[in-house]
Amino acid sequence: MSNIPFITQIIKVEPFKITSLWNTGEVRVNDFEDEFNEPNKHEAFYQLADYDIFKYVSIGDVGTLQWVNLPITITFAQEKMTLPFDLDPIVLYEKSQPISKYRLVQTNELV
Repeated sequence: MSNIPFITQIIKVEPFKITSLWNTGEVRVNDFEDEFNEPNKHEAFYQLADYDIFKYVSIGDVGTLQWVNLPITITFAQEKMTLPFDLDPIVLYEKSQPISKYRLVQTNELV
């Protein structure tokens, strides 16, 4: 069994947040809004700041987020390939937050 976290299901997509179920059994949220201001990302990443592109996210073959509507061209072994833009699942996991951080009411308190 792999110890690498990966996404098994996208639960919700909203402006610049994606809620996903991970193979760890956790539901986690990736909030990309602040990342659009960070330098040194792949140029395609900044195109995700357009919600009309962002909202068409899907799960790639290796359990990561991908955008088939945002193709990138890479060169591998002297051959050019066009692939959907995707993000590293380990980085996604590390930057995500548990869904409990987004709840309005603490789940461990009596109401």
